Amino acid sequence: MQSNRLQKFFDRYAGIPIGIFLFFINIIRNFLNRKVKSPNRGLGSRSETDFPTDLPKKILFIQLSALGDTILAIPTVRTIHQSFPQAELSFLASATNLSYLERCPYIDRRIPFRYPLYQLIRMLRQEHFDWVIDLEHWSRFSVILAYATRAPRLIGFSAVNQYRHYLFTDTVPHIPGKHEVLNFLSIAHELGCSTEDSTLAVWVGEAEHEWCQNLLAQEQIDPSAPLVVLHPEAGRRGEPRRRWPRERYVTLADTLTSRYNAQIVLTGAPDEVAVSQWIAERTACETVCLAGQTQVNQLTALFAQADLVISGNCGPMHLAAAAGTPVIALHGPTNSAQWGPWTDKATCLKATLPCSPCLNLGFEYACQALPDGTSPCMHTIAVSEVLQACEVYLG
Repeated sequence: MQSNRLQKFFDRYAGIPIGIFLFFINIIRNFLNRKVKSPNRGLGSRSETDFPTDLPKKILFIQLSALGDTILAIPTVRTIHQSFPQAELSFLASATNLSYLERCPYIDRRIPFRYPLYQLIRMLRQEHFDWVIDLEHWSRFSVILAYATRAPRLIGFSAVNQYRHYLFTDTVPHIPGKHEVLNFLSIAHELGCSTEDSTLAVWVGEAEHEWCQNLLAQEQIDPSAPLVVLHPEAGRRGEPRRRWPRERYVTLADTLTSRYNAQIVLTGAPDEVAVSQWIAERTACETVCLAGQTQVNQLTALFAQADLVISGNCGPMHLAAAAGTPVIALHGPTNSAQWGPWTDKATCLKATLPCSPCLNLGFEYACQALPDGTSPCMHTIAVSEVLQACEVYLG
């Protein structure tokens, strides 16, 4: 979850005890309520009046984490939208995620996550949501936020050793090794929705398409030559252990240019500019460095124009897959079966160390980073392997 230090500290050290405390408070309150309503009912029994039987009128999704998770949750959001057309769907998320969802037809309201929290919680309570669906899979913070809405039905994941499911009324197991698209769809299945359509989606407007065309013309990109986008950073600010060594991106760019006459564009978030610039300054070929210069939907428009995107496991990797662009994904700590591009136009290259992959939820690295910040397993992916994969799409 991309958040400030206070939120991370709260989630790690206070989230579990607060969640358990609220769980027991909830048990006591429910027991007292049931005792007043029906003295003969046991604590574990549940009547038809415990939850509203009417169809939901207002549903809130919570997704505070990285962009990739939001992209992979779209099939779930879509099928819930189609299954409950009478409901107003709201989405609480970070600014980056809401930018991606700006034109999403399945969302009626976009609510930015912001501080101070008491104002946000007060606003959420005033909305009187019927259902809150927590799309996070390890955060305790999002569970407490969902509980604070006072919605009668709370749906979310139960993940191994995360102690986050106690406050949910409906719990769905998060399965390690199962692709996240399918993990998310298990929530839809729990709610009785169809899970047949698992396609991803992007929504790019004319302004972004025009921006992209102007950019390519300004940079004198030849439309007859292959356009390859390299996204060297791999998500999670300040955590480069998913990144392929940057020296290899230099070699890759030069080889693609000489072998295929490829035109190389480097991208990255505003806080990832240094890595892309470092690579651009050391290539023998000419490159275009756009790191820190693109909004989410502008990046989507660029990916849609590219012949190939090469990246580690991160949100832009999933964005490229959703745009329908061929992707070569480099996986070391991450499990490609769970986090790989959800498309048939992708090649996943995996590390060869026996401890790889080590991540299920995204933070439980099994090794210390090397001096350059990368993981040892990422160094087992050779440039020659990547070039061989490129042959499929550029040869």
